[in-house]
Amino acid sequence: MISNMSRPLGVLTTEGGEMLPRGYVGNPETFDFPIITETVAGAYMDRLWARDPSIEPALITAALRLVARGAIALTSDCGLLTWHQARVAASVPVPVVLSSLPLLPLLLRQLPQMAKVGVLSVSLPSPYDDEALGINDPADRSRVVFGGCEGAYEQSVKTRFPLKETGSHRLASLEADVVGGAARLRAEHPEVAAILLTCAAFPCVAPALRQKADLPVYSITDLCRLTMASLS
Repeated sequence: MISNMSRPLGVLTTEGGEMLPRGYVGNPETFDFPIITETVAGAYMDRLWARDPSIEPALITAALRLVARGAIALTSDCGLLTWHQARVAASVPVPVVLSSLPLLPLLLRQLPQMAKVGVLSVSLPSPYDDEALGINDPADRSRVVFGGCEGAYEQSVKTRFPLKETGSHRLASLEADVVGGAARLRAEHPEVAAILLTCAAFPCVAPALRQKADLPVYSITDLCRLTMASLS
């Protein structure tokens, strides 16, 4: 019997992106199982930030292509695609995790009732509303707080044609923005006991953040590993 772990995770990728270091969901070195990718036609970052619904047909088409190519689960390289989670999941016969946000209810259950989960996004205000968070209980919702990583990385991802940087410079800039964003979030909310990263690039610097914040840090890559392990 062929193990499912030798079968690929399908990654829906946005237009105009570039390969980031290990940790990025679209980098084959990130996982111990194979990945395959399909670019979603027209899915530029400016359209994703605007929640442009017209990209959904192309998103579903790309998802179906990945399944036809053998993907046993699907994810994406942008957490903003979470708005299309339900439609994509209804269109394919495999598990779909387009962002890290499905982890949020689980993290709240892992922590004491007075503790909070910090949701770290590219910028503030957070692009995610209560519908995206998937939390209906007001008590649980009050335990979710948001932080942003304003800086060079924010400006890079919010434009259709971002400035190109060398790999080392971009990684250093990303780490500074993410660590800084987490520090500001914790200063404002000392009750934060875990951090959930929403951007698919942030896992590249998650080890550094864990070390400096001394907190559990979760991301889309953790959810992908959990999903794929459940299929093995």
